[in-house]
Amino acid sequence: MHKVSVIIPVYRAEATLTACLESVAAQTLDELEVVLVDDHGGDGSVDVASRFIASYKGPKTFRLTATPVNGGPGAARNCGIEAATGEYLAFLDSDDTLEPDFCRRLWEAARGADADLAVGSIVFDEPDGTAVVRHNPPVEAGPFEGAAKKRYLRRFKAYFTTYLYRRSRLLEYGIRFPGTRSAEDSCFLICALLAARRIAPADDARYHYRIDAASISRKPDPGRWRQRLASLRAMEAFARDKGLYPRYRGTIRLLVLKKGRLMAAKDYLTNNLFKH
Repeated sequence: MHKVSVIIPVYRAEATLTACLESVAAQTLDELEVVLVDDHGGDGSVDVASRFIASYKGPKTFRLTATPVNGGPGAARNCGIEAATGEYLAFLDSDDTLEPDFCRRLWEAARGADADLAVGSIVFDEPDGTAVVRHNPPVEAGPFEGAAKKRYLRRFKAYFTTYLYRRSRLLEYGIRFPGTRSAEDSCFLICALLAARRIAPADDARYHYRIDAASISRKPDPGRWRQRLASLRAMEAFARDKGLYPRYRGTIRLLVLKKGRLMAAKDYLTNNLFKH
């Protein structure tokens, strides 16, 4: 079994995919599986991926699979979860990169604490070359229940790509990305946090997020607010179905308000009333 499977949705990433894959190939953790998921973007991204895989001679395993039809990043990541074999899963977007020791630091933290989740940091790379580091809330390695979980959930950021996820826990709880195209990452992360019994910090493991004004998440979308609400409703339904809701009722209600209703209102105003 591989120590970590890195899942990469591939969609219209012809210009950035090589740098993304090079950052994975350079990981200091060798026991690594890389699952690329073609989501049918219609450009040359798959050719870039195929050429990279054919020319790669290192110790890591690269695999290419595909969604049946274009379904968005959540559907592509779900396809990757089904195909992955690693003990832990990481998610990387095809226009982003990882620092060389990202997977190793997270894996060592996770294994050292027997954790379901290990959490790192994020670097926002601006177009002008500047970089801004952001951290997730502080958390102690070890049990992740009760007051500690509530405290973390009330302060967490939706940096879901900064985490390493124990695959067996995701499979046990049936945690997948919802079929929405907004806040699907928040839904997935909250569900994983609710299901996790142990957690480990690895603040020096850094994920590089490339700021791009043309990205899908920044394009006007009049229906985004509905998608966001649907994602948070899916999270709430998951908590009820898995018997987690009674323990974390107040925290879940707060998340639905903050990450769902208030952000949906902002999306609606931005995309429908204040659009140019």
